[in-house]
Amino acid sequence: MLNGNRIGCVLLASALILILSVPTLAAPATVKKSVQALDGGNYLIKLVVTASKDGIYGFEIKDPNGSIVDVFAPKGWCILSDGEIGFARTGMPITAGKSLEFVIYTTSGEAQFVWTFFGAMEQIGKPEVL
Repeated sequence: MLNGNRIGCVLLASALILILSVPTLAAPATVKKSVQALDGGNYLIKLVVTASKDGIYGFEIKDPNGSIVDVFAPKGWCILSDGEIGFARTGMPITAGKSLEFVIYTTSGEAQFVWTFFGAMEQIGKPEVL
């Protein structure tokens, strides 16, 4: 009988851990991408970032092909890029349900970006591919 109680406790504890971890597994933000072709074979990619959770203070964007030429951020944000990796940061976070638009000038309209979002001092969620 004691063995059955232990199994029940382990199952209950596992279920509680799973239930409590589900909100942390959700993406911290959604990103919508639109591509506009420019003269000369370059592209403008508009990225609309909508926070699912409060407190997105920054993000990292990676382009494994290194096609990023320049990046543009809304007022209050700073964004830097070396062509392959871009970092954006602000002192005024994106709150849940709010959106901001970032523009990337790139040599490829097919660019796929890997996103990592950050809170005030820590990474939020896992990196995602757009």
